[in-house]
Amino acid sequence: MRIGNKIYKLLIVLIVLISACEKEEVKITLPARGNTTFMVIENLGKDFEKQGFFNLKDSTLTLVDNNSWDLSFDASNIGSNITINGGMDMYAAKTNKYNFFKTNNPDTFNYKWDAPCGCIDSLAILNWVQSNGKVYILDRGFNYTKDRYIQIKFLSFNAYSYQFEYASNDNPEARFFVELPKDTTKAHVYFSFTTKTHLNFEPNKADWDFCFIKYRHVFFETNPITKYVVRGIFINNTKNIVAVDSSYNFETITPSIAIKNFVYSNLRDAMGYDWKVYNFTTGQYVARPIVNYLIKNWYTNEIYKLRFLDFNDNGIKGTPKFEYLLLK
Repeated sequence: MRIGNKIYKLLIVLIVLISACEKEEVKITLPARGNTTFMVIENLGKDFEKQGFFNLKDSTLTLVDNNSWDLSFDASNIGSNITINGGMDMYAAKTNKYNFFKTNNPDTFNYKWDAPCGCIDSLAILNWVQSNGKVYILDRGFNYTKDRYIQIKFLSFNAYSYQFEYASNDNPEARFFVELPKDTTKAHVYFSFTTKTHLNFEPNKADWDFCFIKYRHVFFETNPITKYVVRGIFINNTKNIVAVDSSYNFETITPSIAIKNFVYSNLRDAMGYDWKVYNFTTGQYVARPIVNYLIKNWYTNEIYKLRFLDFNDNGIKGTPKFEYLLLK
C-alpha cells in the first residue's frame, strides 16, 4: 500500500524545503545480480534539468530538456486535453476577455495549476472547448524575464490538429496563429513559445513506460498550502497501470501475487516522487527500496516489478538507480 498519511506528507514538505543543505553522499552496496535488470540513469542533471522517457523492454532512455516546452497536447484523434509545464512553475488563468488586451498587472489574475495526477477535471486549462474563445493568460514561470506572460486563445481541434493564436502580454498586437498537428502514434505533442514551434520529441506511446520529470506537487496539508516543484515520475498511462506496495519483500513478489494482491492505478503520478526521501543524518536524498512498484501493460498484461536503490552516483544527485524484473 502507498504510504501517504498526514504526518508523512508534512515531513516531505519539510524535507523538500531544506534539501539545499546536503552533505557528502554515503555510498550504498547494490544487491547481488539475479535475473533482474539494474539501471543507473545518468544525464538527468542534479535538479532534473532533463526529463527522460524510459522503456522497460529494452532499457532505453530518451532525454529532452525540461524547459524545452510550455504546453502539452493530447495527441489522440479524439483528444482535446492541454496541460502546462509544471516543472517550470507554470500557471494558467482564464480571463473574461474575448480579445487580446493590454494589462500592466498580469500577475493579478486567478491562476491555476494542473493536478499532478493528470485528472482531466483538475487541469489549469479546463473545459477550454466550452470557453467560447475567451483569452487565457499563461505565466511561464519566474525563469523568464522576457515573454513571461503569454495571452492565448484556443480556437478549435479535430482529429488531426489543434488551432490557437497567441501573443506576448508585452505586445498583444503582434499575434501568432498556430495549427499544431497531432501524431496519434504519440501520447502527446508539445509547443514552445520560446522557439515558436511544435515539438514531437516524445517516443511512440508503445515505446516508453514512465518518464523522469520535474512537476508541481501541492501539499494541501500545510497552512497555507505549499506548491513545490518535485523530481519524480509520470507513468505512460496510455498503456500502463501501476500498483505501489511496501508490505512484500521485492524478491518474494511472484506473478500470482502481482495479479491478485494489488490495486492498480492509471493516475499519471502513480509512481510519484516519494520513492526517495531526505536523510537528515547524511543530508542526502536516499531511495526507499522497501517500496515496490508493479507496472502492468493493460494491452499485453505483462507485469514488471521495480524498486529504487539510490538517488546518487559518486556524489552526483539526480542519478536514480533501480532494478526491475519482468514477472509475466
